[in-house]
Amino acid sequence: MGLTPDIWGLIILGICVVLFVTNWLPAAATGVLGCLLMVLVGAAGYQEAFSGFSSSIVMLMASAMIIGIAMFKTGVARIVGRAAVRLSGGKEQRLLLAISLMGGVLSMFFANTAIIAVFIPIIESAAQESDGKLNRYHLVLPMALSVMIGGAATLVGCTPQLTANGMMKSLAGLEMGMWTLTGPTVCIFGLYLVYMLLFGYTTGNRVFESRQEKAIDVSRERMQEIKSKTVDKRKMTWMCIILALMLAGYVTNVIPVAYTAMICALLTVVTGLVSVKEIVRELNWETVVFLAACLGLAEAVTVSGAGDTIGRAVSAVMPQNAPPFLFFGVMVVLTLVLSQFITNSTAIVIGLPISLSLCVSFSMNPMPFCVGVTLAASLACCTPLASAQIAMTQVAGYSFTDYVRYCLLPQLVMLAGILLFVPLFFPLVG
Repeated sequence: MGLTPDIWGLIILGICVVLFVTNWLPAAATGVLGCLLMVLVGAAGYQEAFSGFSSSIVMLMASAMIIGIAMFKTGVARIVGRAAVRLSGGKEQRLLLAISLMGGVLSMFFANTAIIAVFIPIIESAAQESDGKLNRYHLVLPMALSVMIGGAATLVGCTPQLTANGMMKSLAGLEMGMWTLTGPTVCIFGLYLVYMLLFGYTTGNRVFESRQEKAIDVSRERMQEIKSKTVDKRKMTWMCIILALMLAGYVTNVIPVAYTAMICALLTVVTGLVSVKEIVRELNWETVVFLAACLGLAEAVTVSGAGDTIGRAVSAVMPQNAPPFLFFGVMVVLTLVLSQFITNSTAIVIGLPISLSLCVSFSMNPMPFCVGVTLAASLACCTPLASAQIAMTQVAGYSFTDYVRYCLLPQLVMLAGILLFVPLFFPLVG
């Protein structure tokens, strides 16, 4: 007797999880392989398994990346970074606060990896001109943590929430809006800033006090762009107009967020702010394909019946009378731990179906679980493996143990924020 579609779906999902965790294949290739296997064994049809490649969520992410590229090419990002340096007056703690606030806000609307890529050469340029008054170790990693949190505050800030949103739609018929994550994440950001001002700087002194600082490896071309004082006023004006239109579209929601981003990305090309060749060269295509494949895989898992099978299995082993907050806390901590060692989107692929199954079995509200798992995956930071944002800071010369020693306390602050604020904004029952 042949295997049923739900069993095939579970087997293929298990294979993909192993490949994601071990990284034997690139994540994008593993995702596509999972979709293809679902079709070949008959667990799902082609339309379902590869539905992610036509998803508006994928187009939203790609469009946000294109707008970020245009911001750098036109010099808008450079001007913002210089403003932060001027506001600091050459004081290290002031500079840290300025770039944290600016980076956190910017990353709410643009891919946070792009914002980090902008601020790292700005920090290097400021350090070179400071005659040793600015320490790169004290600036790069805290800045990245701020940008990481800011990127988790909206639907477009980074990939994990887009992955989660697509999976939520496939598995439970739910969707997050542009601002669904904003309330709890802004509260978490406030907690982090308080921690950074009161304890973060002294923690950095203790962790990095005996380390010999070195220059950040930034390409000569990028440093020239940062230090350049020439500005194309026409391009700058168009970029500001496009950003204003984009923000107005996001706030008013007159048209869907994905359409707003696509229109604004197209405008950057039409107005000559960025060329198609530059987009092809600089866009992170691996991330685009990975997201599309994850969405298709989630749809295939649902169609095959594997999702229902997971739900029944989880329900059978969970205590029937446990309070909802216990389930919520377990899933948040589990996802946060997983995300320290695998990509955050992969942690969502593992944690979200289990969370949704628990919600169905125990009559709990699925939205706080989706938000909690998404934030836990997005805010993992104790290892350079946790996310692309944290991995990018390795150019500053941090060691593996630096991440653990410096990030452990802020990680606990973020965890406390998730456990405290998410249930306040989204009741666990009802």
